Amino acid sequence: MESKHLAMLKDIRRMVDESGVEQFLDPYPFRSRADHMYRSYCWAKRILPCRPDADAELTLVATLFHDIGVIRATPERLKEGHDLLGADIACDYLVHHGYSAAFADTAAALIAGHQQRDLLQTGQTTIEHIILMEADMLDERGALGIVWDAMAEGSKTDQSYLWTLERFKTRKLYRRPERNPMYTELARAFWAEKQKLHMNFVLALERDLGLKDN
Repeated sequence: MESKHLAMLKDIRRMVDESGVEQFLDPYPFRSRADHMYRSYCWAKRILPCRPDADAELTLVATLFHDIGVIRATPERLKEGHDLLGADIACDYLVHHGYSAAFADTAAALIAGHQQRDLLQTGQTTIEHIILMEADMLDERGALGIVWDAMAEGSKTDQSYLWTLERFKTRKLYRRPERNPMYTELARAFWAEKQKLHMNFVLALERDLGLKDN
């Protein structure tokens, strides 16, 4: 991670911590919004090599800040409007830290539209916007999604292997095996890899529980 991006991440973690927003993430207290933004940044870095036409700095900075708007959201509306709130926060931050107004405005526009996932399949938007949305969606899928579901089920008073199995089966990776929502070549490959892992894990768990003979 470049030093300037690492400094941004430290500021993001500080802003999230100071906001106290993490306490509103129940029933999943193990989740961290700052960690999600960092992991999405990592996915963007993995995708970028297949699209040299993308502005890498713009894509990475926008991805790193994409959920920062939650620090101004209310507990009742944690996700409602966080895209627009985040655009304003990121724009102010970037200008204050030496980025041009044009760069900050463009990054803000990407953050403001990062939930417009219907544009992914059509590709009718900028490549930077596409990679941001892909990176956001790739996080907490596959192995990490399995761990999330297991930890969520384990935190309940009533627990069961079978109930946890059924939770795994509600994931889109399992329910929609024919659908790959990604657009770029690498993101599609990453999604397919995560889907295969998830499907194989469910099959293995069904065998372990005696629900499958073969």
